[in-house]
Amino acid sequence: MASLDAVALFSSNADAMLQLGKLLESAGFKVASALISDVCDGRCDIGRVMDGHDPSVVIYDIGPPYEKNWTLFEKLRMEPPMRDRRFVLTTMNASSVEDLAGVDGRIYEIVETDSDPGEIVHAVKEAARSRLVRAEQPHAKVADMSNRRVQTERRHGWTSNEVYAKLREKREAVEFERRRGARRADDTDPNHSHAA
Repeated sequence: MASLDAVALFSSNADAMLQLGKLLESAGFKVASALISDVCDGRCDIGRVMDGHDPSVVIYDIGPPYEKNWTLFEKLRMEPPMRDRRFVLTTMNASSVEDLAGVDGRIYEIVETDSDPGEIVHAVKEAARSRLVRAEQPHAKVADMSNRRVQTERRHGWTSNEVYAKLREKREAVEFERRRGARRADDTDPNHSHAA
């Protein structure tokens, strides 16, 4: 099981990686970090980093050109050691990366690098906490994703009423899917008898 206090940090910028690593360590995380270029060149074994620390969250920086670096990210996260991990992405342009990511349950949050560094630490803490909640309550993932998306939208200029309306819509959709799933389970239950 992944260690909730361990994170992996992959960045294209050595100085930014060092600063963020220190910030995460001061927040109580054990940090394993590597430059993305070292991973791509084979100078850093991604399997050794992931298996050696078993991080609950991976922080990965996506810089320009965004499409090319998104493709690289997709390739790296398909590697066996990266599967089933939660990701917090950092980038200089969150809207570009959000467009590429779409709805992706493994990405907990996308944080702009020029925002308060504390936002990145907060996102990592919440991603680690949500991983624990998801393990205990399998349905928590869906509701958590909608809360995260609304929080991101709020930072991009939504009014409070719009945010709460969107949150209500998403919660209603989640509840509808749960009820629909329960009805399907009843329909396939061999002990469940239908009235003739």
